[in-house]
Amino acid sequence: MLAWFCLQPCFALQGEAAQDSQPETGLSSLKKSLLIPGWGQLAEKRYVEGILFLGAEVFSIYQILYNNHKGNTYYSRYRDADNVEDAVRYRELTEDYDKKRNIFILAAVGIWAVNLLDIYVIVKKKEKQKLKLQLQSVDYKGMAVTLHFSF
Repeated sequence: MLAWFCLQPCFALQGEAAQDSQPETGLSSLKKSLLIPGWGQLAEKRYVEGILFLGAEVFSIYQILYNNHKGNTYYSRYRDADNVEDAVRYRELTEDYDKKRNIFILAAVGIWAVNLLDIYVIVKKKEKQKLKLQLQSVDYKGMAVTLHFSF
């Protein structure tokens, strides 16, 4: 029994350390926005920003797919053209749709990057709000004072 009482504080510390070091089960807002732009903002209850980022990204992806399809269609017509005038016209249309596709790819990457920057600022602001210095007087008779700093 003496060994049990002597070793009990050691086991209690291990249990507390194990509880503190358990991994987070869900995705953080930053990870959500990394996967899908706007998802992190929606998780942080910033609905307008989340819908704007998500909508802009979906629109960009739609335009990428649309312009890629049109470019491929005109490229196929260019290869099958039987006269020079049609071949030149189809080739120009192919290049135009390829340029539009590339612009929307760049826009999608830009939206994704701004989304990540936005959620990073949101998360950092939240963490700054958690940084607090608290001074509490627990018991004035026993002269107990607690100083709590969280970071």
